[in-house]
Amino acid sequence: MLRGLRRLNRYEKRILDIAKIGGKLVRINQLGFSRKTAEGFRFPIHCLEIGTPKAIAKHPVGIVAGVHGLETVGIRIVLDFLEYIIHKKSPGYLTEIEKGKVGLIVIPVMNPGGVARKTRSNPAGVDLMRNSGIDAEMAPPFFGGQSWTNKLPYFRGHSLEPESRSLFRYLSQYFFHLKTSVLPVLDVHSGFGTIDHVWWPYAKTKTPCLDTPIYEKMADFFANGRRHTRFKFGPQSETYTTHGDLWDRFYDYFLDKAKVENLKSKFLPLTLEVGTWSDIKENPSKLFRKRGIFNPARENKFETITTYRDFLRDFVLLAQSNVKDWT
Repeated sequence: MLRGLRRLNRYEKRILDIAKIGGKLVRINQLGFSRKTAEGFRFPIHCLEIGTPKAIAKHPVGIVAGVHGLETVGIRIVLDFLEYIIHKKSPGYLTEIEKGKVGLIVIPVMNPGGVARKTRSNPAGVDLMRNSGIDAEMAPPFFGGQSWTNKLPYFRGHSLEPESRSLFRYLSQYFFHLKTSVLPVLDVHSGFGTIDHVWWPYAKTKTPCLDTPIYEKMADFFANGRRHTRFKFGPQSETYTTHGDLWDRFYDYFLDKAKVENLKSKFLPLTLEVGTWSDIKENPSKLFRKRGIFNPARENKFETITTYRDFLRDFVLLAQSNVKDWT
């Protein structure tokens, strides 16, 4: 666990450095704690508010990383991106944040206990992306989520874990109360396939979600309007279905809330799945390392981390748009 703790400490130091670079434009809030480890540690779950308070309140956009503790390249992609857009001497400095046009709220490490323990799951052995309690239609056995034991991967748990509750608290605090906004949130993962995917709901069913026309329009905007052609866009269920997807639960929760409270906002969660299997042929030894298939080979790491800057930048700027732009 010591090496994992050192890695987590490095990420926390970079989060503090980002806050220092951003000055008054960056604030660190604590959303909650991780599940307690066997050694008795409970790790704080932090989020970064980046932008003016007015922009955070009216034009928020979210990024989440580190839901699975082994997928650390996603954490590094997000931290690199934040440094890229808030340093005034950076070529990627995002003036829209300083001008109050967009507010960015980021959870860089959603599962700090998993990072410290070097596990996909949280310290209770629960896979957070199988933890929502939703049953899928025809999910693949085992990989799609199992309820037998936390000694095996993809354990669903029996109720929402502290990390999952912290994510819901984050969404409720920053997004779910707004009445007429576009509310994009991107969850960064890695380790599936040889190409990069951008998924939208649902993971539970192949039935299209209510906002499929908006997602399709966004996919066209990214692929053709911004030339992000490396990604395969579509609902996650086109690739595979799973039980317990948190974004399915929170997306449906917001749809129900919007009906009751007559909200016109569009909550639009997306998942960036970085395909880290593409370099297995040139570096097959990564198959035998615990984190190998979830992260690029060492010689490709820097290139991978910096590749997503432009896509993330365009994603953040979605918060400037109006609901009418997409409907």
